[in-house]
Amino acid sequence: MRVTQPLVHLVEADTCTQAWLQAVEFLQSNRGPAYNLVLAVRSPSILTAADFAVYDIVDGFLREYDRAPLTTVASTIFPANFYLHGGAEELYNTFAQVYAHIPNWSALYAIRMLRKPTNSQCAGPAQINPLQIIVEKIKKQSGDGRMRAVYEANLVEEGDFLELPIYDALCDARRTRYQPCLTHLSFKLLPEDHVMLTVLYRYHYYIEKALGNLLGLAQLLYFVARETGLGVGPLVCHSTFGVLDTEGGWGARAAKRLIAKCRRAQSGGRGDSCQ
Repeated sequence: MRVTQPLVHLVEADTCTQAWLQAVEFLQSNRGPAYNLVLAVRSPSILTAADFAVYDIVDGFLREYDRAPLTTVASTIFPANFYLHGGAEELYNTFAQVYAHIPNWSALYAIRMLRKPTNSQCAGPAQINPLQIIVEKIKKQSGDGRMRAVYEANLVEEGDFLELPIYDALCDARRTRYQPCLTHLSFKLLPEDHVMLTVLYRYHYYIEKALGNLLGLAQLLYFVARETGLGVGPLVCHSTFGVLDTEGGWGARAAKRLIAKCRRAQSGGRGDSCQ
């Protein structure tokens, strides 16, 4: 089979909002889903005044159609309120206690990053905190200049103490729908002592989910960088199947108006940290 279309669609931008807007404009012009849509964000922890305006527009749109607001979508990946309130210890410990009272799926990624049951021959049944382990490994190894690419967060495989377990085989293997879309996170140390995060999505809704996802991923990256004493590096998001979803009650025309309104709002502004 001869493939004539580009195999990878790359979007590069300074901020998460700018990358998201370019991506939805591409999906709109593509008139259909895109395979291997890759968003590369140079400064994911920065929000300009224009970015805030776009966030407000998208957030209002989602609320109008009774969908989860952007902060709720972001908290499925990183529950920032716990970190802001009580630091890493509250995130590591208190969130897991509260999670039992949170509606199903609304914090799926976060809890699987923070709690993982294990069963090894040497230690027997146990429970670990994969995100905390990754932070501790980066702290130990960031100064020696040797190991800079060993912080994988494969959310599919089981049995590896370095993985962030989003995919749970017992819960998810037989599902044909409603499986976790975020499947892999990879942290890398750059030579300038910045942390880069690359993530893989198997299926990605760009109206309802993608902007909130990028916000949560940026907050997660900020957390890891701050807890390890390093700088916030780039964020790369690889959507193996990106969709401009129009079946959420709004339709193609409303999505087109939303994108146009966001483009008008994206006119620059001063940079502020999204934290």
